[in-house]
Amino acid sequence: MRLPGDEEESGMGMPVIYTIVAVSAFVLIILAVVFAANMNRNGSGNAKNKAAKPTASPTPTAEVQFAEGQEDIEALYRENKLRAEDLDFWNMYQNNETFIEAEPTPSPSPTPDAEPTDEEKAKDGKHTKVTDKDGKEEWIEISKDIPLNTYDITNIKIINGKMTYYADGEKCSFLGVDLSQNSGKVDFKFLKENGIDFVILRLGSRGYESGVVTLDESFVANITDALNAGLEVGVSFFSQAVTVQEAVDEAMFVVSNLVPYQIHYPVVFEMEHITNDDARIDILNEEDKTEIAQAFLSTIENEGYRALLYGDKSWLLTELLPEELLPEYDVMLSDQSAIPDYPYQFRLWKYAVNQEIDGVENDASYIISFVDYTRK
Repeated sequence: MRLPGDEEESGMGMPVIYTIVAVSAFVLIILAVVFAANMNRNGSGNAKNKAAKPTASPTPTAEVQFAEGQEDIEALYRENKLRAEDLDFWNMYQNNETFIEAEPTPSPSPTPDAEPTDEEKAKDGKHTKVTDKDGKEEWIEISKDIPLNTYDITNIKIINGKMTYYADGEKCSFLGVDLSQNSGKVDFKFLKENGIDFVILRLGSRGYESGVVTLDESFVANITDALNAGLEVGVSFFSQAVTVQEAVDEAMFVVSNLVPYQIHYPVVFEMEHITNDDARIDILNEEDKTEIAQAFLSTIENEGYRALLYGDKSWLLTELLPEELLPEYDVMLSDQSAIPDYPYQFRLWKYAVNQEIDGVENDASYIISFVDYTRK
């Protein structure tokens, strides 16, 4: 039984089906043709592969236009199969030639340090100021070859003009008085009983004009009384020698006058300018005075006595050659300032001159010794 509308649906569907079948058949035909063509090409290739392989004929080289000289490099590369490193011309030149390197530009020399100012010298601990006999001030560099002053001035006590030095709370100094015929009559027992440990007695001098060597008028009496009073004794000689031989003669004069006595404190060499007058030693320079002092001091020590160099800061540092004498001999410093600024070591210090001292008729000078010479 055919429902209403069936005829119309079948009539409309058949053309669509015929179209699909036709298109499909056409696609299959095309695929078959393509497949057959590929089979023919592969078969031809297999036949060639099964045959003996012929020598490959060179590919024709395309003609290239080279710049002048370039064709040579290209040919060299092709014929010798050069590598990149073979074209390292720098190595090639290095092996065959010596290159001279340009000398480096010298760096500028360092600018020397500017001269320190007076204020800087006063604080740097490397300089000390000295005033010479004409009143001229100058800064002197402190030598590293001379033993330095190591005293702690804060450990000094002065009572009634008498100075005492303490170390670790204990007294380690000795008090003395400098005496000569100008001191007048001296009560040595009184000095001993009142804290004086030693005396330095003027033994003699050379005249600064005449050049005559004389014995101090009070020497014999003074040394006799001092030793009898139990005081330790040292002696001094005021020199105006102008030659080394005169200095040796002065030293031997001292030694000959000490023969009757036994002393423990040093023999002091004194040489000074004469104030407001001309003197024999005015003709000497630093080298001369140094040689003369050396001659006197060495002669004294060769005779078995302790020798000591006397002077103030100016004399020791500007009138002599310090590095020649100061490392070798003890020093008695003459300095009346509260704190001496002499930079080097000293063993005796004449710290007060022209003093009224009980037991001495005229003015005299106090000396402190930081060394017990009775044990040296």
